[in-house]
Amino acid sequence: MATLPRDRGTVPPMRVETMRAVDRWLGRPLAWLLTRVRSVVGDAAPPAAADVKNVLFVKLSEMGALVLSTPAFAEARRVFPNAQTWLVCFDENAEIAEIAGGFPRERIVAVKPGGALGTMRGLLSAIFRLRRERFDVIVDLEYFSRVSTIFAFLAGGKVRAGFHRFESEGLYCGDLYTHRAAWNPYLHVAQLYVVLVRAAAADPRNEPLLKERAPEMSELTFPRFSPSDRDLHAVRGALAAAGVPAGAPLLLVNPNSSDLLPLRRWPETHFVDLCRRLVARRPDAWVVLTGAPHEAALADRILHAVREGGDARCASVVGKTSLCELLALFTIAEVLVSADSGPPHFAALTEIRGVTLFGPETPSLYGPVNERNVALSAGLACSPCIHAWNRRVSTCTDNQCMRRISPDDAADAALRSGGRS
Repeated sequence: MATLPRDRGTVPPMRVETMRAVDRWLGRPLAWLLTRVRSVVGDAAPPAAADVKNVLFVKLSEMGALVLSTPAFAEARRVFPNAQTWLVCFDENAEIAEIAGGFPRERIVAVKPGGALGTMRGLLSAIFRLRRERFDVIVDLEYFSRVSTIFAFLAGGKVRAGFHRFESEGLYCGDLYTHRAAWNPYLHVAQLYVVLVRAAAADPRNEPLLKERAPEMSELTFPRFSPSDRDLHAVRGALAAAGVPAGAPLLLVNPNSSDLLPLRRWPETHFVDLCRRLVARRPDAWVVLTGAPHEAALADRILHAVREGGDARCASVVGKTSLCELLALFTIAEVLVSADSGPPHFAALTEIRGVTLFGPETPSLYGPVNERNVALSAGLACSPCIHAWNRRVSTCTDNQCMRRISPDDAADAALRSGGRS
């Protein structure tokens, strides 16, 4: 399987603030206008499930959410047995869609982000391409996003299923779905995605959808990643180049800086203290830092601070592995400690144990879905403060919900079972 380049920094992404500004000032009036157009033009009759030939999923951002979407992808292949499934996403998410989602590369429409104008050009180009494919069903896996709602409408599906706010306080996205499902904050996101697929095949007059029992988490199945010999060889080479002895037990730490949601950041000093505790308490093991290329400077500072304190058994492969190689690393390591971000969800595709730090969001909704993961939270009364109803925007400027998760607690959770499960 082809891997994406390690250095993804050549095309500047659309800043989060820019995305929100475009969504507010352009998305709101466009959603209103298209709702008026829909009321005049009407909708095509929905096809029977057996007659559906093409199903499109819209999941533009967040790699980890694509892992949580995999039961929904499988459900679509069950509910619409004669259909091909497609996905539209941002370019950086295409590889995990292949690995976890089972989409062949030719059925992944990847949009390259490139600032506000570049991203909008990419989305428009994708719409024109998708309209030529004539999709019967479009399932929008984003929640309360004007961009994805408008995109799903303009892509032209006969059935358009998505989350609708009804009488709640969610973002106004117009009324552009044919099959409107309720966002249930008491269900995990993985369950909600499956519900949305089933809603796409239900009677839309019986809303809010879905008036059926939601699947239990135990009923959902997730794929497992099997590394190739090439990826294992590459990751062992990266470890050797970083000074890690062959065969040493590996304790992984992902100091993710979370550009999308900075409130999810754990303090840099906490990561330093965690690494020191891990090497002190596991004298046979090495702590290895992982992450994306843009996190290399952060990792270097952590590595320098740990080694300056006399702890030599700490190394970094940040920016030195492809996604497949990172997953291969997970298959040979004991544990991964990370703030809430994509890597804990990738780790759920393997047998590695995980410790995931949650603050402004809740593991009840977004936690990695395996019994080997431990979610740590400070349990503050103000947490979670980021959720679907507020567009994941919080007024908080002091993330005590993350700061109060101590390195001691993280180390205890990481070393609790003393080895691979």
